[in-house]
Amino acid sequence: MNTTRNNHQPKLAAILISLVLLPSLMAAQATPNNSSQLSKKELKTISATRSNSTAQARLAEYYRDKARELTAKAQDFSAQAHALAKQPALNESKMGIACNCENHYRYFAKLYAEEAQESEILADHHEQLAKLYVANESGR
Repeated sequence: MNTTRNNHQPKLAAILISLVLLPSLMAAQATPNNSSQLSKKELKTISATRSNSTAQARLAEYYRDKARELTAKAQDFSAQAHALAKQPALNESKMGIACNCENHYRYFAKLYAEEAQESEILADHHEQLAKLYVANESGR
């Protein structure tokens, strides 16, 4: 009888966890998108047409927001790497070498920082294109 009770504990734990997480997931889906948040379809359409200053401005705003998000991620990973550097290595790798995985966090901090920089460059590019479209539209 005791074994039957133990077999149901993982299922019960999974159900309880899902009940706790479900409201937060629903709230995250229910939040309205910002004007800068584009769906993949919208991004693809706007990128393909690039026909006016409004489209270029939306693309610039999208890439600026993306750069901000990536910069925040890079800072988080960098802070985690910094915190792990101060702690003694407690985990062992498969090779038996002590590892606190600081390098993992440094790698991703660098990667996200580079991606943020690329997004800023794209945002600047689209901003310049938007200005050119405005100048061409006003010159007609």
